[in-house]
Parts: sequence; structure tokens; C-alpha cells
Amino acid sequence: MRTAVPLSEAMTNMLNGFLLFPGQGAQVPGMAKDAYDAGGHAVALFEEASEILGLDLADLAFNSEPEVLARTENCQPALLVASLALLDTLRERRQFQLSGAAGLSLGEYSALVALEALDFADAVRLVRRRGELMEEAGRGRPGGMASVVGLEAPVIEDICRRVGASGAGLVVPANYNCPGQVAVSGELAALARAEAEFRAAGARRILPLNVSGAFHSPLMASAQKGLERALAEISLRHPVGKFVNNADARVIIDPPAIAESLARQLVSPVKWEQSCRLLVGQGEMLFYEAGPGRTCSGLMRRIAPEARVVAINSLADIEALPE
Repeated sequence: MRTAVPLSEAMTNMLNGFLLFPGQGAQVPGMAKDAYDAGGHAVALFEEASEILGLDLADLAFNSEPEVLARTENCQPALLVASLALLDTLRERRQFQLSGAAGLSLGEYSALVALEALDFADAVRLVRRRGELMEEAGRGRPGGMASVVGLEAPVIEDICRRVGASGAGLVVPANYNCPGQVAVSGELAALARAEAEFRAAGARRILPLNVSGAFHSPLMASAQKGLERALAEISLRHPVGKFVNNADARVIIDPPAIAESLARQLVSPVKWEQSCRLLVGQGEMLFYEAGPGRTCSGLMRRIAPEARVVAINSLADIEALPE
């Protein structure tokens, strides 16, 4: 069986930087197809993942209708493998020395594979199970998510607290994406009540998110328990570089702490803005976003415009890198 290309197998032309991996929502049909079509290790990754999952992951990622690919249990393994296929294609064409890695929600699993803390095969199994558990939790305790643009985090937090205290139901911050952009999760009635208050407080936009549950909220408690059991069955190692987790926005290296954080992430907010500020404060100024879309690049421009993010979204992006 093949695994992601280790650091020692990179070939030529040294690049240095910190890796960022996008999360659910970045998947689009055809993602990483040009890297796959070029052959190399990208093909081996898709083939190994297909064998593990018992389905043709390349066909799912490249040819599915958007609504099929968007299903939580489908998009999570597809996005993981597409992101790592782009990273391995980069490593096959350039020598890449990473100082560390972080991922937005699901992207944490790609980051841990890149840092050699998690085996590729285990990551594929975990994210498929994670997607199934999140889907099941959403059916058991229905809810939704919305992105709130134009309000500062303390205002959103206060509104969520007041709505909860009113008896309307649970609604909480779920993703601290960047200044002026926070996603919230909760029960549908509470979300509707909170959205009205966000508008009254001056929110510029409120965008409902196409998800199957209230992710990163206490409504995912059953998924957290299931993921804890799945994590107990695999081995994690110390990362070979800096790993910044979502749940706390801090550097962690201890495998049990990483496992606990991955499970806790399902019921607690993703602190992406805080994680990026930590990294820039520690001197990281050059980042590579490996995966479909430019979510991490766009958020970093809002968080720390002085930092640079190089998008690795396609084979063309890789070939455009300096020799």
C-alpha cells in the first residue's frame, strides 16, 4: 500500500513555508483532476483511498453532481485526498521544507498527514467515519449554520447568549473565520431568532450554509463520542513540524492531546482567525494553501494582510512556482 510522500522523498528546488489546508465547503467537482491526470503519486493516493472506502473516489471527486459531492460523508474523504494529492504533486516537482501545518476543520486531518503524525490510510478511514457521524448527529438533533458578515465576534457572542437564555434554543459561534466573519450553528428556531437580531445589530450579510447539521456545536455530541472511539483505534505520532489546532488555537505535539482536540473540535468553535494570528505572531509569514479553492488565502488577507499565501489549487499553480 502507498502512503503520502514523506519529506525525505522530495526531489528538487527548495521551497519553504507553512502549509494551510481548506475544510468542508472547498470541494468542487474536478478538484485535483489535473494532478491526477499527470500521473505520479496522486494516482496512488486516489487508488488507495478507493480500496479503503470500497468506491471509486476519483470518479466521485471528478464526475459527481455537486449535490452528491457535497454530502458530508462524501466530501470529507474526497477533499482530504485531493488536498494531499496536490501536496504530493508539489513534492514530486519541488523540494518543499515545511515549518508546520494547520487545517480549517476537516483540513486538520490533511495537516496531520503532511506532518507525518497520521498515516494516510488511517486519515481516510477517520474522515469517512467523521462524515458519517456528523450526518447521523444532524439527523438526530436537527440544526443548521449561517455565516454572519459585518459584525464583530463579541456582538455575535452576546446575541447567541441572549437567544439561548430566552428559551428559543441553542445557537453558538462555530467558526471564527476572520475579522467581521463568524459562522454560527444551532437549532433552526434559535438560528432564525439570532439572524433577526444580527440584522438588527447591523450585519451586512447573513448567508445560510449548505450543511446537514449544526457543526462545531453541542448538537454534535453524539458524533464526538463516536469519533473518540474511532481515534482510539489508530496511532498518532508527534508531528515533524508545528501543528496548530482548531479547538484551542495553540501548538500541540502530544499525540493524546491531538486526538482529544480532534474529537472536541466537533462540539467547539473553529478558532481559525486566532490560529492564524498566533502563527504570524510567531514569525510565519509565507504560507502555501494546498487544496481546492482559495478559502485560506482569502481569510488570511483579512486576518494578516502582511502575510503571503501561495495557492496550490492545481497542477498549473505548481508549475508556475519559481525554479
